[in-house]
Amino acid sequence: MTDVSADGQPQLSKHRIEALIDGIFAVAMTLLVIELRLPEHAHLDSEAALRGALFGLLPNLISWLVSFFVLAIFWIANHRLYSYVRHADQGLLWMTILGLASAALLPFASAVNGQYASITGQALYSGVMIWLSVSTLLLARYIYRHPGLCAHAMSLGAYRATVARSCGVMLIAALAVAISYAAPGKANCVFVLMSLMRPMGTRIERHYAQAKAKADAAAQAQA
Repeated sequence: MTDVSADGQPQLSKHRIEALIDGIFAVAMTLLVIELRLPEHAHLDSEAALRGALFGLLPNLISWLVSFFVLAIFWIANHRLYSYVRHADQGLLWMTILGLASAALLPFASAVNGQYASITGQALYSGVMIWLSVSTLLLARYIYRHPGLCAHAMSLGAYRATVARSCGVMLIAALAVAISYAAPGKANCVFVLMSLMRPMGTRIERHYAQAKAKADAAAQAQA
């Protein structure tokens, strides 16, 4: 039987939603590798021919590598956000589904971007990346503003860190599109900057935690 909150809204089990998140991310991460295949009708009867065919897969390999770790980063972000949640409501459920739709679309965008070194392919890929970031931002905002759904409320520092990481990824995705105008097919290299998002978020959380500790200490001293 579904529990009902004080305002009459049904309380949904977060574990069912987490299982859906895990399943969709696992399938999407697996589908990425499908594009890594040698030409079906190629005559690879020598070492040189095989090496040439593998070298031709390099753009697809780079797209796979970036996409795999992008999905891993966003799965970790979802896992981190749901660690605050005790139970879900309809709003949280649909916020999550919005993000899962973009995760499910990423293998297609990755395939287009890897196969066609073009501004359009990069724009499609970066657009899906921005969709993922926006959905994560909205999910964090919903969890932060609805502490009644949480086992423990999200701190201001954790929320601001999530906002900064999400906005950072959006800026990187937009930068990739700009770079593709000058160097189509090479703009994916800019996504290595995503490795800076986690340390940046950690510093923001630490800053807010230290500020809160100082404020609490000052309040106790005045009491």
